[in-house]
Amino acid sequence: REPAPKIGAPRKKQPLVLPVFSNERMRVSAVVIPHGLLPALAFRIEAGGKAIVFSGDTNGSGDNLPVLAAGADLLAAHYAVQENTGGVERALHMPPSVIGHIAQAAKAKQLVLSHRMLHTLGKEEETLAAIRREYAGPTTFADDLSCFRP
Repeated sequence: REPAPKIGAPRKKQPLVLPVFSNERMRVSAVVIPHGLLPALAFRIEAGGKAIVFSGDTNGSGDNLPVLAAGADLLAAHYAVQENTGGVERALHMPPSVIGHIAQAAKAKQLVLSHRMLHTLGKEEETLAAIRREYAGPTTFADDLSCFRP
């Protein structure tokens, strides 16, 4: 009888961008993103010659999100904290400067700020100023039920 594999055995290294779904009309890919100890994913949907990326909740660290968002026609980024936020909130979410850095690194054609929290409302001017230090492309603030076209 063969012994059971040991816990902690080396895992097969996964590719950075993971295929989720694909057919003749659409392709969906995902990457793991940091969100504290909570599991989180960012998604890229490609259809009709366009690519839309949803950042998901993330603190923006690492290279996975910029790689997934490379050349995206639209990057929808979660905007849940202000620039000066610290503590647990900052460990879980990316501030505007990080959002701008990722949009620029990815060369996203359009940025939409979604998942807005109460403490980010009314802070649009300072948010845009922080984003503009990194990213000069079109940037829009999403409200519930907003619709966007890449």
